[in-house]
Amino acid sequence: MADTPAPDPVVPAARRVMWACGLCFALLFVTGMCGAASITLLYDDPLYNESIKGIEGATLSTVVAMKGFIRFLHTWGAYPAMLLAAWSMFELMRFSRIARRSDNAAWRSTARWLGPAGAVGSLLIVLSLITLLASGVAAKGYGEHIASYQFVSETVEGKPGEHDANAMLKGYPDSGMAEYHVRELNMLLALGAIVLVMATASVRRISQEARKARQIDGTTK
Repeated sequence: MADTPAPDPVVPAARRVMWACGLCFALLFVTGMCGAASITLLYDDPLYNESIKGIEGATLSTVVAMKGFIRFLHTWGAYPAMLLAAWSMFELMRFSRIARRSDNAAWRSTARWLGPAGAVGSLLIVLSLITLLASGVAAKGYGEHIASYQFVSETVEGKPGEHDANAMLKGYPDSGMAEYHVRELNMLLALGAIVLVMATASVRRISQEARKARQIDGTTK
């Protein structure tokens, strides 16, 4: 019993980081897919659905069948995602403190930026989710306005079968927030996720090295 090496805190700390960041990434991905699918739901009209065939029709039918889940997660998914991002930051900072106390110089060097990276990545995710929630109201209103517009079939400006874009946006001229919701703010979210991915990859590498070192140490003893 005296020869048994003391438990290495690096491995369990790394495991907690994997769980926190993994759940955060998974929820962000599913919520993002639901956000993209919600655009398809703008075309959820029985007459339109019946006219779409092939893979487009199958995709539309699948999205329509899951619209309850899609709308629920798209509406509420950001809140647990913010909690998971905060948990990821906490676990990365704790792992950083543990790794800085190790005897491995490479681990200590990596640990110096893991804590700040966890804070920056998580804060970017939380900030982008808050702004996405705020801009989502404008995006929803804009989408409902577009979906309610009746497309004309007569000739408009010499082009048959098209609609007048000015008439379509009449009463809803400002679509800037809706565009931020589907483009720039998602880029900010992706940037935060990338920072966390880089930190998580380093944590996983250190965890694997710790496991191998423990196996070697156990074998030699």
